[in-house]
Amino acid sequence: MAKDQLPTISAPAGPAGAEGLDLPPGFDRDRMMEVLKIKEQANEKFRAGDYFSAKCLYSGSLEMLERCCLHLDRADGVWEGIKNNMALCDLKRQEWGRAVETTSEILQRNAKNTKALYRRGVARIGQNKLKDAREDLESVVELEPENADARHKLAEILKQLRANRTAEKEQADKLRGFLRGERIDDTVPITEDGSVRKLHGNENSPLFASWIKRSWLEEKSGVVGVLTAHVVMKTPSGKELLNTRKPPGALSTELGAAGPSGGPRGAERPAEPARWVMDDAWGSVFKGWNSAGKTLQLYELGKFEVARHQMGPSVEPTLRRCLQTWLSDATAQRQLYGDLEEAAQQAARRRQAVQILGFPEEFCLEEETDSGSTLTMEMELLESAEFVDVDGDGKYLLQTIKEGNPGAGGAMVREMSTIHAHFRIAKLLMNYALKDTRLGLANGASGLVLRADRSKEPVEFVLGEELCASEGDFVPPCVGQCLKLYPGPVTEGTHFEMILRDGVPIREMEKDIHSAFSDGRYAGLPDTSGPVCIRIEVEKVTPACEGPADRQWKGLETMVAERRRAEALEALEEGRHRDAALRRWRRILRWFDEIFASRRWKTEGATTGGSMYDLQWDDAAEPAPLAAPFQFTAEAAEAESLEQRTATVEKVPQGMEVEDALLQQLSPEELGEFAAAHAACAELLGGATSQQHGRCAVQACRLTTVPVAVEVRGRSALAWRLAENGKAEEALAVLKEAQALDPQNTALRDQAAKLNQQDSQSKSVTTLEALKSLKHDLNDSLEAKDVLGLKALLQELDSLPLTWEAAAETKIGKEVGLCAKLSDPAVAELAQSIIARLHKLAKQERPLWVR
Repeated sequence: MAKDQLPTISAPAGPAGAEGLDLPPGFDRDRMMEVLKIKEQANEKFRAGDYFSAKCLYSGSLEMLERCCLHLDRADGVWEGIKNNMALCDLKRQEWGRAVETTSEILQRNAKNTKALYRRGVARIGQNKLKDAREDLESVVELEPENADARHKLAEILKQLRANRTAEKEQADKLRGFLRGERIDDTVPITEDGSVRKLHGNENSPLFASWIKRSWLEEKSGVVGVLTAHVVMKTPSGKELLNTRKPPGALSTELGAAGPSGGPRGAERPAEPARWVMDDAWGSVFKGWNSAGKTLQLYELGKFEVARHQMGPSVEPTLRRCLQTWLSDATAQRQLYGDLEEAAQQAARRRQAVQILGFPEEFCLEEETDSGSTLTMEMELLESAEFVDVDGDGKYLLQTIKEGNPGAGGAMVREMSTIHAHFRIAKLLMNYALKDTRLGLANGASGLVLRADRSKEPVEFVLGEELCASEGDFVPPCVGQCLKLYPGPVTEGTHFEMILRDGVPIREMEKDIHSAFSDGRYAGLPDTSGPVCIRIEVEKVTPACEGPADRQWKGLETMVAERRRAEALEALEEGRHRDAALRRWRRILRWFDEIFASRRWKTEGATTGGSMYDLQWDDAAEPAPLAAPFQFTAEAAEAESLEQRTATVEKVPQGMEVEDALLQQLSPEELGEFAAAHAACAELLGGATSQQHGRCAVQACRLTTVPVAVEVRGRSALAWRLAENGKAEEALAVLKEAQALDPQNTALRDQAAKLNQQDSQSKSVTTLEALKSLKHDLNDSLEAKDVLGLKALLQELDSLPLTWEAAAETKIGKEVGLCAKLSDPAVAELAQSIIARLHKLAKQERPLWVR
């Protein structure tokens, strides 16, 4: 049996185990049975892999044994067994020092305990004390020559000791040769296993660059280093596999792997150097590249020999994580691949994962099988930069390239600001640009090429409304979200880069892609770009007006401009941007809250003296502090996506119940804007708030003449909300006034028909229940010959809004007919009148084929 396996317990928890210990009945026997029982529980925990709990139980059984049972003849053997098991738990948890201490205690009592010798030898191997471990294992082999495990471990130690002696001798020889001026070696290992080796031209140059900061290598330091370098990878025979100095796809074209002849050829993209985070905990860079980059000085061209397992296999965990997160075996994925064989599906999914992460396909499409093969690499380090961890979790990394100039005009980026900026969104590792506003088409030697054009005008967009732009002016929303996430004010002239480890939705890259995802045409495709780096250069900021207190406030002109923007957003793309329009409408209403607050004194003349100058001013008040550019929601700190992380709090308008006297302080034009904003909110919102908006719109319409379209919209929206709350009669009354304003409006006619139908159905249900009750009461009164009761019931029936459906379903005409035949003239006349009503309803409401 192997020495690192738990032995079967020698004394099971039962009478047979106690007899095996040859103990007489009584207290000693019971205590030993308890010790063995706890030991068996520890064994079960060990077999389940819970080594910590197992050791705790072993310790408990040992304590009981030492307190109650050490005087027994066979207690020493049980004590050694428990101690050995405790040492085995320490080995499993790689607590080498504790294992050595425990086994040494055993060997002080019994120097020939082979299990303790073996386990102490293994623990000393873990401590890298190979000579001490050899002595323990040699003792085991001497005591148990047939012990295969001990012989195997001893052979490994002897082999390692020989290798260490050889390495020490080689190092000494190299040092002597170096002192004599001899060349030591063509390559120097820069990794512990020697899988990455650097070709040195100067033996005195350091193996690690001086520009590396200690904080870049420490976890949770809040900063990381980002390297930019050109990389050329070749096979030992000289065949190029990757060259970042050449445009993407250039090597495939050289090898004859171009597209089909006669097909359109895309413009050639510019060559870009690779970029990666040094010692990346997210695993987004090859270990070979990371190790080599740390040995180079800026602008040094280094040559390396890299083992293949330091390339693709080093990012395999990242690939698997991407497959699990974005390319899981979902229904949409299965439909996308159709009837492809499983192997082909797996290969296609792996290729997608490689493309998402931006890894070179030459090293990642297939898992590496030849661990001994090598590649040659040239790397030129172009730049090293420090990025700050924005949230402390490594998801968002920021580098400020250039601070803005707030003194030039004080324009600071806020919600709905109009921004002129250049931006570039690129894959993190291979630096492939997904979107670059400076790239333009030019004629090259082999056709059209994309080149950086410094003279291009920046793009213009409204922060928070990026998706509302047309195709040519489309700006990915992640650009605006990065501006929000920037820790501090963003002003004109601010240049910064932000690395997003989880990427951004790929639907946000282009307008047509966004439409395809929204329509469900791309349901089976992963909606992520993979890790990206976004560079933003802000050139001009036109802040949105914040309200009447803002210097840009121009009164009615500002409100009209805001209303027109909201109306344009509502009409855009068949109402897809109604949420953006709603934000604009509610902004207008917040402005009116401020206007009402500033004009309320006019309605309080009796208490203030009739003049605003009679108010008491606080001259000693401190100036209000400058508000932060953005106020994020409480959930933003723990959000998963960038969109949720930058979600801001929207202030809700408060003026839902404004007295007429205060509204009359507004000009007719202002009242029209007030009514338009409330009417739009009533239509776009839902619930009780929507009804309040509708009442405010109708209230404003009563005080002045507003455009017919505004009043119709407000009354129509209020009618819908009233009907939803079961107030059909009031809804119809409100809608009737809207129809009087626009008799030709077909939408109003359709709405009225629907509300009338709902009202009649509601009344029919109410009448039906009343008729059922009256029918029962009429039968009782007829049987009792209660004339007065019959008269009262018939009067109640006559007052109901009778419908043919209700009368036909309850068949109440039978009881009314019996009442008409009674001798009492008052009852008979009343019953005959009701029968006449029923006949009239029958002619009007029964279908023609029944008549």
